[in-house]
Amino acid sequence: MLVTSRKRSRWVLPKGNIKRGIPAHRSAALEAFEEAGVIGTISAVPLGTYRQVKTRDTGEEETVAVRAFPMLVTEETSTWPEMRIRQRRWMSIATAIESVTNHELRALLIAFAKEAPRLEG
Repeated sequence: MLVTSRKRSRWVLPKGNIKRGIPAHRSAALEAFEEAGVIGTISAVPLGTYRQVKTRDTGEEETVAVRAFPMLVTEETSTWPEMRIRQRRWMSIATAIESVTNHELRALLIAFAKEAPRLEG
């Protein structure tokens, strides 16, 4: 599942700032609910890291490192905190790879697609 970014409406993974006192993967699960309305089992082991430019509310741009954690989604809610400012969409991995504009995220998705058959078996 991908969501649109708040400022530029590009397709991205749900992500956010790591909340103090919460492990990174648990923080990612909270962000997945807030940004996409999904709940599930999240791995403590990240798929990898990519860099992304984040635009702050002040308009200032900052390059941030994003750790991507795989999640087995077990529930998709009909309402979620950021539903009015983001779209969410289930996509095949091939469509997701074509839809993202961030080259590092695209490379991460390509690597995930190569690993996915091994994860299922």
